[in-house]
Amino acid sequence: MFTRNTALAAALTLTSFGFATAPAQAQTYYYGVQSTSQTLGYVGTYTDDSGWQPGGLFADTLSDPAGATMSSTGYATIYADVASSSVAQQGELHASASSHAHVVSGTNVPNAAEPYGSTYSFFRDRLTVKSDVLPAGTPVTIVFGNDVTINQWNRIGTYSGYVDMTLQIAAGTARSRWSTSYIYGDTTAVAPQLVIKTTVGSKLSVDAKLRILAKTSYKLSVSGDHQVEATARLVINEIPEGVTLQADSGAVYPIVPAN
Repeated sequence: MFTRNTALAAALTLTSFGFATAPAQAQTYYYGVQSTSQTLGYVGTYTDDSGWQPGGLFADTLSDPAGATMSSTGYATIYADVASSSVAQQGELHASASSHAHVVSGTNVPNAAEPYGSTYSFFRDRLTVKSDVLPAGTPVTIVFGNDVTINQWNRIGTYSGYVDMTLQIAAGTARSRWSTSYIYGDTTAVAPQLVIKTTVGSKLSVDAKLRILAKTSYKLSVSGDHQVEATARLVINEIPEGVTLQADSGAVYPIVPAN
């Protein structure tokens, strides 16, 4: 009892004199990464999500369940197999997804969910425009490359999906999207670069998001196979002489002149 009362009195004394310890403040990070890989369409599929990692430089996820054969009384027997993976790091995003579906036997095909693999990868950073030769406030124009490479895209039978990359720097946005469907065909809308007018000394927020989807469906006498893999990078196509970009993350974004 004596010990407890002594400790309580000491705590009250410290508080009354304003010496109580203040709670620590969380550090603010202007950069980070997130990776998400998801599969869906049958029992055993799942989502692997790194969650948003403030101050993170690398995150990867994988969803690769075993293929499954499904059947019920009065319906056809069907088979599906899906997978997805994603990697997020400062300046580069990579993702892949696959889906397969076919009817094993029977003709009464159920209205089953379409099996698919999908991913979401994301990085955020902040860039400070610096120069040893130009004074603060000098107007400058920097051209960033929204560089997307589709490493693989194989599809046959019954399929649909997309590759979608969105790059936002300050108030500017560039979005590239490729979509595919065995019913509607393919569409492409590409924004390969982003022009930013800014000034020396300014800070530019960077958000980059890559999403991909590979989906198949069940049809009699037709199998669906779909594999897609893509890589997206942030590069600098044009920057004035004597101007550099300092990233909060420490990443060095390469200068790759546009073709």
